[in-house]
Amino acid sequence: MGGREVWTRRRLWVGVGCAALLVLAVTLRRVGGEQGEQGEQAQYDGPAFVVSVVGVVVSVAALLMDVLRRTDAPPEPGVVLRQTADALAEAVRVQWAQEARMRRLQDPKPLNVRWRRADRLLTDDTRNIRRGRPVPEPRPADNGLASIATTFEDVPSRRMVVLGSPGSGKSVLAVCCTLDLLKKRTPGTAVPVIFPLAAWDPGTTTLRAWLVERLVAEYRPLAATTDGTVLAGALLDAGLITPVLDGFDELPPALYGTGMRRLNAELDDGMPVLVTSRTTAWESTVACSDVLTGAEVLELLPLDFAEASSYLERTARPLRGPRDRRTTVWTPVLDSLQEESHSPAAHALLQILTNPLMVALARTVYGDASRDPQELLDDPRFDTTAGIEEHLLDAFIPAAFGDGDADSRWRTADAEHWLTWLARELERRGTKRLAWWELYLCVPRALRLAAPALLAQALTFVLAVPILLSSVGGDVFVSDDKPSLAANLVGNLIGFAGGLALLLPVSAARREQRTALPRQLTVCTATAAIATLGYTLAGGSVQFGLQFGTVTDGWVAELFGGAVFGVLIALYFGVAGLTRHAVPLGLPWAGSPAGRLAAQAGGGLLALAGLVVIRPWLFGHDLGVWPMVAGALCFAAALCLWAAARRQGVRTAVSHAGEGRIARRFATGLLHGWAVCLLVGVAAGGTVGAVGYALSVVETSRAPNLDGRRLGTWSHRETPDGDRTVESSTEITGVLVYPHGGSRLTAYPYGSHPPSCDHKCESFDARVTFRVAQGDLRILVDGHTAAHAVNMLPELPKQSRTWLAQSATRHPLDRFLLPGAMGGVLIALIGGPASGLYRALSAPSDLIRAANPQATLRTDRIASLSRSGVVAVTTGGVCALLTWAFASRGGLDHVAAQMWVPMGTAALALTAWGQLAVTRTWLALTRRLPWRLMTFLDEAHRRGVLRQSGAHYEFRHLRMQQRLASATDAPQEAPRTTAPTA
Repeated sequence: MGGREVWTRRRLWVGVGCAALLVLAVTLRRVGGEQGEQGEQAQYDGPAFVVSVVGVVVSVAALLMDVLRRTDAPPEPGVVLRQTADALAEAVRVQWAQEARMRRLQDPKPLNVRWRRADRLLTDDTRNIRRGRPVPEPRPADNGLASIATTFEDVPSRRMVVLGSPGSGKSVLAVCCTLDLLKKRTPGTAVPVIFPLAAWDPGTTTLRAWLVERLVAEYRPLAATTDGTVLAGALLDAGLITPVLDGFDELPPALYGTGMRRLNAELDDGMPVLVTSRTTAWESTVACSDVLTGAEVLELLPLDFAEASSYLERTARPLRGPRDRRTTVWTPVLDSLQEESHSPAAHALLQILTNPLMVALARTVYGDASRDPQELLDDPRFDTTAGIEEHLLDAFIPAAFGDGDADSRWRTADAEHWLTWLARELERRGTKRLAWWELYLCVPRALRLAAPALLAQALTFVLAVPILLSSVGGDVFVSDDKPSLAANLVGNLIGFAGGLALLLPVSAARREQRTALPRQLTVCTATAAIATLGYTLAGGSVQFGLQFGTVTDGWVAELFGGAVFGVLIALYFGVAGLTRHAVPLGLPWAGSPAGRLAAQAGGGLLALAGLVVIRPWLFGHDLGVWPMVAGALCFAAALCLWAAARRQGVRTAVSHAGEGRIARRFATGLLHGWAVCLLVGVAAGGTVGAVGYALSVVETSRAPNLDGRRLGTWSHRETPDGDRTVESSTEITGVLVYPHGGSRLTAYPYGSHPPSCDHKCESFDARVTFRVAQGDLRILVDGHTAAHAVNMLPELPKQSRTWLAQSATRHPLDRFLLPGAMGGVLIALIGGPASGLYRALSAPSDLIRAANPQATLRTDRIASLSRSGVVAVTTGGVCALLTWAFASRGGLDHVAAQMWVPMGTAALALTAWGQLAVTRTWLALTRRLPWRLMTFLDEAHRRGVLRQSGAHYEFRHLRMQQRLASATDAPQEAPRTTAPTA
């Protein structure tokens, strides 16, 4: 860690401590002032408060002392690198020793695959290899797997390429060579590290940058810095890394030449390297490009019969033979092959035993007492090498997941069924890579559209349980109308699902910027028009302009209202750039120490905001349900953000571009969100106003003239100025709510539960007068107390409401169009910050260079939770300001109060982690894959059926995938298209 970074952190922590002490002093001052003014201490527990104060002071003092007394004198750079190299060597040894145990290479030892020097046309000039030093020819006994490390060290250039056919043992050779080099390694020298070349894209990434990123991804401590340089890069620069590049043939064939040119151009002159590849791929590369400079090229030979038979005999269970001679199940088979090899079955088996992969499969398949390899010679199915190969592939999975294995969590038949389904799915897509986030495409299209809405509703319901338990609907509905609440939720589900289908692209690769805005305008304006029309026809009232109360107008009206709300949430996500098919997220601050520090500071601010929200409750005061939920959400978001900041995480697909990248993305998303949401919101709001005005004109045109007339207990009058009043002759019971800030009162009918009674509520039982002046509807209680009357309209007869509404239709601009435009501004004010945050915190993970699939899932989960928490809290803050600014103005405060929770929970349903939950549920219910999907895939990898390549799984061998997919009971389904990944 550099000196500047050390002092920056010191200043930060000192500032945090001083700020904490300042907050404490202000709190003490306020407590003292309140006690002095009130002359009492009833609201504070004196001893407990003193103990808390002392604890805070001691904690802050200890923090400051610990920060200030730290000595950060860095050791010599060379010492640090050598110590890091030694630690890395131990980590590599542990990692690949475990892999060797999984492949049973130590049980008792690996097959001794032999090699020879390859065609000289595939290798460099011998003068570049020997560099003036004589190289003795290897003795016949030295050209085996056990001597590969010695042979590598004997090459003066320390560069070697190992070629072989499929299944010839190239990857095993890379593992054994790495472990042997580590045994011979002395402290402070170079460390051999295996790099799977399938994870490299030479067309876009330099070799050195890729090596550094792979080192950081697999060995997290190497992400630390020394003198401003990442440790992984410093080790490469110091020559303390020996790359073992496994699988050159797994690069895309079109990039073979590019990969070779990068190897020759970017490998330092003294850097050793070991490369493995299929022979045909290397020949193609040399033909179109060049040889690897200074590299000796070896070619693996087929196994000879003696080595294969010795291996099978040594690894098989012992049996008692004639004259108490030790034999195995393989003894009669191998004896038969030595005595008579002219039969088709014997000839085929001899060919199979030349392939190390097939020999390893044969060992596993006939490793228990349930099978006898004699069938390979007796059964006519095995007269060809293809027949034996298919048999071994078919029997491998049952053997790997043997029922007799106490460690197995699944039955053999289930494991074979699940892996067979996976193989068929990969074959349909024409790929060999299994991505856990792409399994979502196996879910039916209809469910893919409805599942995010269902999951979002479920998550929102979990957070809203305290509210729903305290009062059915709470702030959602003022009256305890369960059908209306259910209808609102159903409408929300329909609107959100439809909005996702119409407003969000399928994937990032299919995002069409040119058509996005017209589509958003069309969908939102059409939804607004249909919802307004349906709301009115279902009994809702727009006669007095766009003034909507919080008292439900019936379940049909709430159905339309919920649909509009769902489409609005989907619009926000579309503007923010989210897609229907998500890819795993990375941490935006990955690779940036300053970014991680900023994320930790953001977590602290969220925790502080939570404390501010629940501060009255901490001091023994009553706190409403919504503030408690808001405080809990602040703490949860702070915890997620802090945990995410502590993780290095998987690198993002976008390279780090400076400390201000997140801020710039936020500013761009903020402006984009404001502009688009304002345009769409004003257009949709204007549509609502225009449709509402037209419907109100049609409805009130048939209203009778009630001036001077009486309907029941209500009398009607109209002044020369056009003001109309309807006065009751009997007493009406209701509730008056006194909001904050001196805003006008709001009246509610008897039996309702007003949402703002935490300020002040007062019941009344008096005569009331409804009055419309300049199109503005008010209610007068006792003839003098004016309040908003939209919630009291159900008390009036329908004819009286229509007669009063005729006055409102005379003011279309003030009563209809301007409130619609105000709604558009409200939409923009909420959508802008949400769009900025989503764009700033949505960084796709680098799927190719990820350490393993589990790492991408863990990183996506913590990134999704932290992103949703931050967006929900920020939206809640914006909505709180808007609720205060638009208090009791046409129900806009009611809309804002419901917005902040779904903005966080609904986004979780559009993440790869959330979609995996849907995928697991569907595939488990249809018996295609187990409930514990990722655990099963990891178990299949542990048992050697699958292998890992970055964030993907692959079958151990492509031939195994093809064989599983060709099972005769495979149901025919239409191929599915794999969405491109970021």
